[in-house]
Amino acid sequence: MSLLATDNRIVMSQPPAREEVEQMVQRVHEIGPLLREQAVVADRQRLLPQASVEALEQIGAWDISTLKRYGGYEGGAQMLFEVARTIGYYDPSAAWCVVISNGSVMLTNRYEDAVLDEVFANGPIRSASIFAQPQGTAVPDGQGWRIKGKWPFASNSNHSHWALGILYIKRSAEDPDTSRVGFVLMRRDEFEIQDTWYTIGMRGSGSNTMIAEDLWVPHNRVITFEALMGMDPEREAQETFGRRLTPHLTMSTTIQAPSVGAAYAGFDYTAGLANKRGITYTHYTKQSDSGAFVQNLGATSIKIDGARLLLERSAAAIDRAASGHEPMPLEQRARHRAGIGHAGHELVAAMNELCWLHGTAAFAENSVLGRMWRDVNTGTRHASITAPMGYELHGNAITETPFISTKL
Repeated sequence: MSLLATDNRIVMSQPPAREEVEQMVQRVHEIGPLLREQAVVADRQRLLPQASVEALEQIGAWDISTLKRYGGYEGGAQMLFEVARTIGYYDPSAAWCVVISNGSVMLTNRYEDAVLDEVFANGPIRSASIFAQPQGTAVPDGQGWRIKGKWPFASNSNHSHWALGILYIKRSAEDPDTSRVGFVLMRRDEFEIQDTWYTIGMRGSGSNTMIAEDLWVPHNRVITFEALMGMDPEREAQETFGRRLTPHLTMSTTIQAPSVGAAYAGFDYTAGLANKRGITYTHYTKQSDSGAFVQNLGATSIKIDGARLLLERSAAAIDRAASGHEPMPLEQRARHRAGIGHAGHELVAAMNELCWLHGTAAFAENSVLGRMWRDVNTGTRHASITAPMGYELHGNAITETPFISTKL
């Protein structure tokens, strides 16, 4: 449902219809063979190939979080999760870039309308962001800010049009205060990229380092942490849906989607060969003749399903809250964070089991299963979704002890 606000800007009250989500998922399957083929190139080059970028552009995957008023879908957590999970089945790194880009757009949506009119002047964009530890400073300079920063692990930065970097907002260059945290919004031509992404998994995400040495930006391109990540827009009944999404929980939920897709791909690969491969040093001519193999394959399937269901629960709760004007309670956010972390833990366990079941061939350099194993083990270690932190946050809520993080 949508309506026009007094300034003729479209305001959405809820996420896109299920039919729109299903249509985009179908379009992902149509380009799936290309994504799967290019995944090998992405892994080798440590960067998403242009062919994949353009294919995802054609189906609208980069436009999910852009507000409706600027030509996007204004989708919520459920749409992004389902689409990214499907992309991840073919190429987890491509799915990671889609999640990071759309999540970064979701954060950008918290800026004032004048800024958004500039950013989305030509329609939906691709984006990047770093919102962990502050890695830069903003110092007042005339009618704007002087920016200096270095932000590592900036996924999709090479393909971005705009990017966000977390930093300390200073009162002067000599100000020692580190309590004022905020974000700077930068055009792609305003920062450099240093090639630093050398990993064993999620290699195609191109999570390199963004650098701004002596950048001046207008005053309204720096925003406080509270304005970008806080709950005020979630309480505003007249605010559009895309601005009411709870930022950190949405990012944490959807960033597990690529690993879910990869786990399903790994499972299908292993199960698809079960009637063709034997088991070395046994009399089994087919893996499927082994009761132990069959039982463990079934258990692994349910591990993956369980992870997906936990994440779908979180995504549904996020969209439900954003469709109203009551922020999700902190204890519920903490419970979902535990579920997100547990999902990652189960996905890693499932991938390990698939490699045991398939055999040592999984660790050949050109093995599809091996690449999925590397991607899942890397992706689920992201700082905002690790199981130990999620469990402790949930435990904080249960025991009514102080939360170990303000990013809920």
